[in-house]
Amino acid sequence: MRFLMKLFSEESAFGRFLNRLYVLITANLLFVLFSLPVVTIGASLTALNYTMMKLQRGDKHFKVAATFWKGFRENWKKSTLAFLILGALVLFQLLEISWCRQFQGAVAAFEYVLVGLLVLEGMLAIYLFPVIAAFNGGLGELLRDAMYFAFAKPHWLVVNLALYVLPLWGTYAALTYLPLWAFLWLMIGFGLIVYLSTHLMLKIFTPFLPEVDICGDVIPPGMEDDPNIMVADGKAEDDDPDEKTLREMMKYGL
Repeated sequence: MRFLMKLFSEESAFGRFLNRLYVLITANLLFVLFSLPVVTIGASLTALNYTMMKLQRGDKHFKVAATFWKGFRENWKKSTLAFLILGALVLFQLLEISWCRQFQGAVAAFEYVLVGLLVLEGMLAIYLFPVIAAFNGGLGELLRDAMYFAFAKPHWLVVNLALYVLPLWGTYAALTYLPLWAFLWLMIGFGLIVYLSTHLMLKIFTPFLPEVDICGDVIPPGMEDDPNIMVADGKAEDDDPDEKTLREMMKYGL
């Protein structure tokens, strides 16, 4: 009995894994649900990024639904506008590609330019919605920031592209297993991809983000050196029991 209690405790490696799995599945289901109107896909993706960043910064014990809703509510205007603009561009370029294929010569070759623009827009979209989730500002400013972060670490850009493209390609390449893929995408697929992607992005985002305490709350300006505040190091899941107790005390204002 003691072994089982220790195995499933929040401080154990297995307990931390179960907690993280719970967050991934819950956030993934919320993303699918909030994306059903289609036009809200951008806002839902931003909320999913917001939740995954919250999971990886500061306290790991938070209300997933409330966190997802906060990320959705606070960013839905900018995210929806960005999604609609990108969607319109992609649709227009796909129509142009279809038109170019009806010709030969220079007009037909223009298809490659359009494909290159589609790839560029895809790379931008991968970074734009996490940037909207993490930073404040107008859409133009956030777009500029997304371009900066995308090319600040080109090798991570390649990894992020692989994280999004390879699972989709694998699903398309093995349609005979479509029921299985549909189940995995519904339960955890989107959340897992965003979790891995934001893990990389936070490495370049963090120097530009405000510090958070071990409860995951932003530390007010000027209080970073307050001895009563413990700054999160992004590894709260490895806290020792004393730090765990302190985190719980802080939650209750002790």
